Amino acid sequence: MKLPAGFGAAVIADPSNMFYFTGYRNADAVVVFTADGRRYYITDGRCLEEAAGAIDGFETVDVGPKSYIDKAIDILKPLKNEKIGLEYDTLKQKDYARFAASFAKTGDISEAVYALRAVKSDSEIAAIKAAQKITDRVFEEVLERVSGGDITEKELASFMDSRICLYGASPAFETIVAFGENTSKPHAHPGERRIAAGDVVTIDFGAKYKGYCSDMTRSFAFRKTPEGYEEIYHAVLGAKNAAEKAIRAGMTGRECDSVARDYLARKGLDKYFTHSLGHSLGIDIHESPNLSPRCGSVIPLHAVTSVEPGVYISGKYGVRIEDIVVFEKEGVDNLTNSPEQLIIV
Repeated sequence: MKLPAGFGAAVIADPSNMFYFTGYRNADAVVVFTADGRRYYITDGRCLEEAAGAIDGFETVDVGPKSYIDKAIDILKPLKNEKIGLEYDTLKQKDYARFAASFAKTGDISEAVYALRAVKSDSEIAAIKAAQKITDRVFEEVLERVSGGDITEKELASFMDSRICLYGASPAFETIVAFGENTSKPHAHPGERRIAAGDVVTIDFGAKYKGYCSDMTRSFAFRKTPEGYEEIYHAVLGAKNAAEKAIRAGMTGRECDSVARDYLARKGLDKYFTHSLGHSLGIDIHESPNLSPRCGSVIPLHAVTSVEPGVYISGKYGVRIEDIVVFEKEGVDNLTNSPEQLIIV
């Protein structure tokens, strides 16, 4: 990590940020960078040997009887008059107080780290593509499983999670499965609702492969569609496709969101679009920046985000269709290969 100007060192304690810099997953650790190029990975005896073999370019340090924070402070004592970078967004207040008492200055490096993570490398994009390939494969099996009927939301969610694991990944987040009227709740929790003819289905799920997430939502119908559903479905699909055609690196998150929102407004449906168009993803399922009315930040080249407009009619049904895309100069590269047309199983 190249430290921001004015910093003598940086301390990374957030598990996802540590994974980003080291490629090694372990929450029981702290990473230290110094302005003169030294890099330390502090952990304990449970992970010391594995970490030493898995991480290149870091001095692996045994935490010993101290806490990870106290060990980092010990290492950085010669820099007591320097400014130390900390993750203000995630560092515990008690740990911040210990740094503040030990060094002349501290400063927030959270945004600097987020900016680094927002731009995905070729290897990161390859891992996300592989995760999405697993997600697409599981969706094919979902359609086959639902076509037989006699399944609850919980049972389908469990089936999906098990298939993701079978293909060498893990669920990227808590799988969302909703039938019928439950689809009007964007983040419905799977329950005992059993599917019935005329129900619509929304599934929102992803795989995590080699530390990187995919994310996809598909909506479809079982046996037949309820009144008005097909019109809503095609409006949401139109909004998604319009956004994917228009957005590109250099636009703000707000500008990206407005493409889909304006499309739905022309259909008289924008008031039912109750969330943002999308979010960045990678190591975490929700990263920054976002395709949101609240995001004035520019979406950088090679950011990976979801594109997921939705319309939710309370007590009736909802539709959400979600792809993940890579931002390029002239547009976006869609990583999602599952069919987007309305499916009735």
